Amino acid sequence: MTQQIKWGYAVNQWKAGFTSFARLEEIERALKVTAACGFSAVELNAGSGRWDPIGRPENIDINFGSPEHFRLKLRDWGITRVASTFFDSTLMSFEELHFGLSSTQPAEHARIVAQAKIHATMLAQLGGELLVVRPFPSFWKEGALNAERMAAAAECWNQVGAMAADLGLRTVLHIDALSALRTADEIEQLLALCDAATVGLAFDTAELTIAGHDVVALYRRFHQRVLHFHFKDALAIDTLGEYQLPNAERALIAAGGEREIPRWFGEMGTGLVDFPALLAAMGELGYAGWIIVESDKGPEPIATGMMLNSWYKQNVLDRHVR
Repeated sequence: MTQQIKWGYAVNQWKAGFTSFARLEEIERALKVTAACGFSAVELNAGSGRWDPIGRPENIDINFGSPEHFRLKLRDWGITRVASTFFDSTLMSFEELHFGLSSTQPAEHARIVAQAKIHATMLAQLGGELLVVRPFPSFWKEGALNAERMAAAAECWNQVGAMAADLGLRTVLHIDALSALRTADEIEQLLALCDAATVGLAFDTAELTIAGHDVVALYRRFHQRVLHFHFKDALAIDTLGEYQLPNAERALIAAGGEREIPRWFGEMGTGLVDFPALLAAMGELGYAGWIIVESDKGPEPIATGMMLNSWYKQNVLDRHVR
């Protein structure tokens, strides 16, 4: 078990794409801190815009010369692996000239696959393993799913999965707290429509908890398809169904909703997720893969959340990994 689980950290900890992460010296400092906290692998974020130096292959070429030179620079900073890349087709892209694409719309599939291929190709060049994708838009944009739109989304991600497999990658579906896909039965329906050889599931402990799921029970149900984990804690559950609010990203997650929740996500061990029980289930069921730790709206200075997660991993979770 000890050799099977691999740990990394997501660069969204550093708010990639914002002005605080736009200079190469800021990226160097951030990744050195990541390595100093004991995380020698990272998950990249598929970004957009020239201010995101490691979120686009064009920017890596401009700033580092090539993906291979970027890998060498990462090693100089203590980062030995790029494990994965997170890709959200529902976000605006300056390069691809759209305001967001939906997998439930067959007319948009070709553009989604083409955009995903750009990031998957870079990930493969960096020696990564997993393309992590957001399978559906938020509920407030998409509404409740029906069989037709579920099937359309599955076809889209099967196309992405086949493309990524040709590059030596696996594709995993990351379901968040605002997703149009809400229930365990819907997850089962989606997975039944997706090619098990190329498309799996990414478990985000906080997002699923906020959406009302018991992540340990859910993992036991779907463990055969789970190929990737995001570890962060959840400080509250959306008990009022406010994922349906217009602009829920702002109204619920940023502003806290009706209860004015100051922060939904927390460092491991500070909230509702039973990480020791989850790790025990992962060990029992033979999970072999990456755990990517995340921070979101953490304490200042920004490295504090990473250090607190590092402490929890070393002093609590490592005792549960045999």
